[in-house]
Amino acid sequence: MPTLEESCLIGRGNEKVEIIKLISNKDLQHFHVISLWGMGGIGKTTLVTDIYQSQEISSMFDKRACVTVMRPFNSATLLQSLIMQFRDKNEDKNETDLRKCLEGRRYLLVLDDLWSRVEWDAIKEYLPETAASCVIVTTREENIAKQCSKNKRNIYRVNHLGPNDACALFTKKVFKETINLDGQYPELVEQAKLILKKCKGLPLALVTIGGFLASQPKTGFEWRKLNEHISAELEMNPALEIIKAVLMKSYDGLPYYLKACFLYLSIFPEDQKIARRRLVRRWIAESYSSEVCGKSVEEVLECYFMELLSRSMILPSQQSIHSRKGIDSCHVHDLIREIAISKAMEENLAFTLEEGCSLNNQGMVCHLAVSSNWKGDQCDFENIVDLSCVRSLTVFGNWRPFYISGKMRLLRVLDLEGEWDLVDHHLQHIGKLVHLRYLSLRGHHTIFHLPNSLGNLRQLHTLDISGTSIIKLPRTIIKLEKMEHILASGMVLKCQGEFGN
Repeated sequence: MPTLEESCLIGRGNEKVEIIKLISNKDLQHFHVISLWGMGGIGKTTLVTDIYQSQEISSMFDKRACVTVMRPFNSATLLQSLIMQFRDKNEDKNETDLRKCLEGRRYLLVLDDLWSRVEWDAIKEYLPETAASCVIVTTREENIAKQCSKNKRNIYRVNHLGPNDACALFTKKVFKETINLDGQYPELVEQAKLILKKCKGLPLALVTIGGFLASQPKTGFEWRKLNEHISAELEMNPALEIIKAVLMKSYDGLPYYLKACFLYLSIFPEDQKIARRRLVRRWIAESYSSEVCGKSVEEVLECYFMELLSRSMILPSQQSIHSRKGIDSCHVHDLIREIAISKAMEENLAFTLEEGCSLNNQGMVCHLAVSSNWKGDQCDFENIVDLSCVRSLTVFGNWRPFYISGKMRLLRVLDLEGEWDLVDHHLQHIGKLVHLRYLSLRGHHTIFHLPNSLGNLRQLHTLDISGTSIIKLPRTIIKLEKMEHILASGMVLKCQGEFGN
């Protein structure tokens, strides 16, 4: 195995100690499996490699082996590699039975980058459960970690580095030594903060970008150039392409039903805290699933949300003891979000109107978002995309009356959640959007009444008026036979079956 750079282990001292304790636990005199899981680029391989190479661990086992599970998975090739590593020098070189090679011997096996339960099952059947032997598995998915390690104590999540450790790792890669930027390079401080914010404690990004900047002039101009064109640099700069390649593996590994749900997240701004209920009910309105095996659509999509969490494609923002799922909201790592945006645009799935965006016709776009800094006019709005194809419109501020357009004949989701200049008369044409399934006015205390044309929205499932000044709904709401949820003043009213006759 390669020798690790000392700098790569910054901020992982506690994790290393804790995992070595798990491996050497005197109570575990039986065969045990330890699973490390976390998002791609979080440093699982670096951490487990350092542990594998440590003197303390090597002296505890008769035999050791470490393999990276390659794609496409080939059990025969992997077993051959294991036999070659485990076989003693004086053993028969023709020995091909892994069980025979390990029987009665205390061994340590590291399986790096496991991607599926099928892979684990294919390997496990060849491993004798010899007393005090240990298998360490690294994976990106919590569910696979649980499949490998039945004991919860042996499941370890590798987290992002804290701000201080992230800064130390980054500066060590750039300058080859620990330095104080404020004192020695004050002109780089502002740009360094932007880089660290983008990396958000992801070691792969910190090490790669730091290594790239190590060979560049240490000037604010050069670092500003990188910050201003980070998306293009990740895409085209050979020195940085490994970041996107590693993170793209996580996207490519998603099952088809999760890809659309994940790309949908590109609608939301950077650093946005996204409420679980908001996201799930929008997915429902988009028909991203149907009832499965007795589960309701909402239950299925709640499972999709939790699966994205398990795969670290989304990260928990807020946990609640009051929530059945325990997670109230999520956010997306900036670099994962870059992938979501890139893929969503590539597939004409989502587009955001923001300051400086191209006015070239974007053609067919399913999901349109309007940033708070967009200053375009009605002509720009109607020319950028084909409004007749838009299925969701999300506005993050700077309201314009022309956003509600009769041209949006297929609109299913209108999400106006926020606190900005939305008032009653802006909603007078809402009844034109006859296919609308989800309408959110959450947070607009300047809204006092809904128009009678609300009764035209016969497909509406969810109406969110929490945080508005609405105290009475128009009588025409009795026409909305498909209404399931009205959210008002922090309460969720179940309405199914209560409207109509």
